[in-house]
Amino acid sequence: MRSKVLAKNSSFLDFRPVADGKRAHEKIAQQLKHAIFEKRIQPGDKLPAERELAEIFHTSRVTIRSAILTLQNAGLVHIKKGTGGGTFVAQDIGAAEVSELLRDIIQWKNISIHHVIEVRGIIEPQVAYNAAENATDEDIRNIWATIRELEHFFKVKMKFQSSDENFHRALADAAKNPLLSVFQAALIDILFRFVYDVNWKKEHKKSILLHHTNIAEKVEKKDPEAAMQAMIEHLKDMQRILSQCPVKKELGWISL
Repeated sequence: MRSKVLAKNSSFLDFRPVADGKRAHEKIAQQLKHAIFEKRIQPGDKLPAERELAEIFHTSRVTIRSAILTLQNAGLVHIKKGTGGGTFVAQDIGAAEVSELLRDIIQWKNISIHHVIEVRGIIEPQVAYNAAENATDEDIRNIWATIRELEHFFKVKMKFQSSDENFHRALADAAKNPLLSVFQAALIDILFRFVYDVNWKKEHKKSILLHHTNIAEKVEKKDPEAAMQAMIEHLKDMQRILSQCPVKKELGWISL
């Protein structure tokens, strides 16, 4: 879909001029954020050029550049180079941005994998509970599709990060709580960065697949308590497996 360019005289963009100063770029970024959140600027829209924004806000292009960088770092906009390039409003913001922030926090505070697993044990059983309550027929089909995908990858690969993540993301989607979904997806991403180098044994793969199947069955039967308990059992089994495997105690920079 072609992005529309927001002209500086657009009637629905009621921006206020900002005097240059130490926090000028923050005030501009805040106004642009509000316009994005209020849908006055839609996902995929192209923002005016720096020169136009500088005229709109009565400020310098350097200040505008700093404001755009603030939005870019928050994941709200992305910059495309070359022909047809410019600054565009992100189509979505979610787990990737939260995950990046969590990675920074974990490394800064030297948080261990044990803390990550503990938080996972709080969030994921509730995800399974909500999924059993709220899953649609399409959600259930998606959950089963991830299990078939995981079974296939188990036959050909030692590592299976994306396939296992897809199962947990499908559960989170079925839970129908967007915020819970974002936290859960970010947490799973973080966990796999600790266990990225693990080579899973055949019995580990069989156990994981069995637990995923058990959870899916309980969700399909619309049994929240049983789904929650099945997830608790799965997480306990994962702790058992990880206790037998060499995993990173601290999170370092990893190129995935």
